[in-house]
Amino acid sequence: NDRNHLHFGAGETETTIELPPGKHTLQLLMADDKHIPHNPPIYSRKITIYVK
Repeated sequence: NDRNHLHFGAGETETTIELPPGKHTLQLLMADDKHIPHNPPIYSRKITIYVK
């Protein structure tokens, strides 16, 4: 976990994040128990949000 990466290791299906105003791009990336992305990578499409 850090400011740009959230870890969903306990089966979470949702979260709340605090973002500063502006444009933000979000994407989910699946990884194994050692935080290594699958090969080939499994990821969501990117979404762009705007925070007022």
